[in-house]
Amino acid sequence: MPIKHVYMMTDLEGAAGVDDWDTRHTDYATTAKGVFERSEMQRLLTGEVNAAAEGLFAAGVEEILINDAHGAGRTILPEELIPGVRLVKGTNRPCWLPGLSPRFDALVQVGMHAMTGTPGGCLAHSMSRNITIRVNGDEVGEMQVAAFLCGALGIPWIFTSGDSHACTESEGWVDGIVTVPVKEGIGERSAIHIAPVDARERIRSRIQDAVRSADAISPLVIEGPVVMEVHHPDPWPLKIRNCAERVDAFTLRCEADTFWSAFHAYFFDKPDFPMPEK
Repeated sequence: MPIKHVYMMTDLEGAAGVDDWDTRHTDYATTAKGVFERSEMQRLLTGEVNAAAEGLFAAGVEEILINDAHGAGRTILPEELIPGVRLVKGTNRPCWLPGLSPRFDALVQVGMHAMTGTPGGCLAHSMSRNITIRVNGDEVGEMQVAAFLCGALGIPWIFTSGDSHACTESEGWVDGIVTVPVKEGIGERSAIHIAPVDARERIRSRIQDAVRSADAISPLVIEGPVVMEVHHPDPWPLKIRNCAERVDAFTLRCEADTFWSAFHAYFFDKPDFPMPEK
């Protein structure tokens, strides 16, 4: 089946040239240093997103919806995007993957990082620093969460670019996925980067290979019932959502018939969040 409609999930920490946390919450965020550092990160990610979109269009894709999924929701520079794409951005969203629907033929992920605790993973985390997420006993990160939500709609995860550890992680979950490592994480805030111009060219080229080989990849599906556990290294929180139960001082559990329900119940307090129709 030809790939015509693509959902692009993006994050900041996996882009080539990025090896420190977003400065928006630092005490120097509004200084010249903070503004410069964040604008550099934004340019680096936007360049890789454009390269991915160029490759997708060259491969015959007709629709690309880009999700600026980094926590700030305002990380991609809209004025620098190439023509023809659409962009989800902003905060206070109704869900994590706005605009997602079964009409999309594939999920691609750009600028990705490895999950919490990955040895050598540059800026590795899972939704938040130091949080660990397990689904039916298996530890998962943000990439798998996005893939499970897409998988519930029959959408396969076909491409990842980012830290080499994120790429290895992707390959461990999906046979045949195409990956582009743009840097090799060597510590929480350090990596060996390839030049951004090289990263963009590799993404542009290899994402076309992903489109061509997509028929061989099946959606990533978690069979129900689902038990999702979220663990923090410190005692937390004082108040928990109605859907969750406390396992111990560090861990909360949420159970549901499907991953879709468990995820939206825990992170958005919406256990009945509807699955979109085509």
